[in-house]
Amino acid sequence: MSTLLKRSFSQLSVFNRTAILTLTILALLFTSCDTEKLLEVDIPGRVSDDALNDPKLAETLMLSVIADVECAWNNYVAGAAHHSDEYMQTSGNSTMKRWGLRDIPPTFDNYAQASCGSWGYGLFTPFHTARFQAENNYGLISSFSDADVTDKTAFLAKIRAYGAWTLIAFSEGFCGTPLDGEDKILTPTELAALAEQKFTEAIQLADQSGLDDIKNMALVGRARAQLTQEKYAGTIADAELVPEGFLFLATRDATPSSRQNSHYRSVNGKEVDAASQKHATIAPHYRGLEWKDVPDPRVNAYWDNTLGFDFSTPHWRHDKVNSYDTPIMMASWREAQMFIAEAATMTGDLDRAIAILNDFHTRAAIPEVSSEDLPTQSDVIKHVIEERRREFFVEGGHRLRDHLRWRGTEFKIPFLGEEDSIHPNGVDQYGQAYEDYTCFPVPTIEGN
Repeated sequence: MSTLLKRSFSQLSVFNRTAILTLTILALLFTSCDTEKLLEVDIPGRVSDDALNDPKLAETLMLSVIADVECAWNNYVAGAAHHSDEYMQTSGNSTMKRWGLRDIPPTFDNYAQASCGSWGYGLFTPFHTARFQAENNYGLISSFSDADVTDKTAFLAKIRAYGAWTLIAFSEGFCGTPLDGEDKILTPTELAALAEQKFTEAIQLADQSGLDDIKNMALVGRARAQLTQEKYAGTIADAELVPEGFLFLATRDATPSSRQNSHYRSVNGKEVDAASQKHATIAPHYRGLEWKDVPDPRVNAYWDNTLGFDFSTPHWRHDKVNSYDTPIMMASWREAQMFIAEAATMTGDLDRAIAILNDFHTRAAIPEVSSEDLPTQSDVIKHVIEERRREFFVEGGHRLRDHLRWRGTEFKIPFLGEEDSIHPNGVDQYGQAYEDYTCFPVPTIEGN
């Protein structure tokens, strides 16, 4: 196993260690009256495998996976928005400035090794920690007898579904990654195929245990994974099963820092929260959006009368994330509908795609989109991309996914600093150069 993965796997989060030790102590209290021996327990800095191999800890093992996946997904959504063209940097901090200048090389420690609770957007280590936890804890719970764990199938369904979500991020925002210490770097398509497999298992387990919310979350995930693989029929079939209005959230809290909404903390904080930071401002091409001269309410960007952390650029914020404890969308019916729209467009069913796009307009109370507006397949593809940038502004890593998905095609979405972007000459508003990084790379330390 590589150096980075060994390090990340051996260092469980404070939440996980605290929960496990608390439950272990409670178990001792209920199973033993020998308080003298209890007081002699040596609490270690790490939790051994033997200590976890206890059916009484099954629920804690499941909750540990959920906590780690939510933490990693939180950082990814924030970091992906900052890295995309949704924001432009306004930071006086050298590390956070790099996120806004697409300066995310394989040697960048904040990306590669930072934890969920640290400032910035640690991505690589938190995602691998979460994925390893999911695989390891799934195996542990599977080894316990059904008699010892009454909710065993439900726990396994949740672990499979959450664990597969790490592969969604790896397949959409990363250049690729090795898994389990192997030398082979899996491509985004290979990672999406693995995600599809894991979601399939999660759906089966959720069916068996009657967990409709987990099943629907996994259906959205599997549709998303199949879209990456250009398996359009499967994408549509799964997305059609997601009930209208479905929304699955990753929870956040005001404290500790590992539980805070990273997007609020780093770029969208209010003036009343002194600890919140303003390392970026909403890019100008997301301000004042309209459709047929009618304001589009889905991107409500406004100047909050403050300056960014460069103390010169107006800080534009939005109303989707308003506190440290704002939860984060993981899966939704809205996304499923947009997956159908894209898949239908790619397979030539333009009428269905336009109907779905028009439904989005109806819910936003803006004028309809019609076949007259979008007469060709190319027009519809362009509008699917445009609709997604509005409907899912700063949500779900979708804008970064579109940057990478359409690169090299006629539908290419330029990153800031590239031709046809708001900064077409390769420099930002201060004359600082953008770097060339697009997808998140495999860190250099991973090869050590």
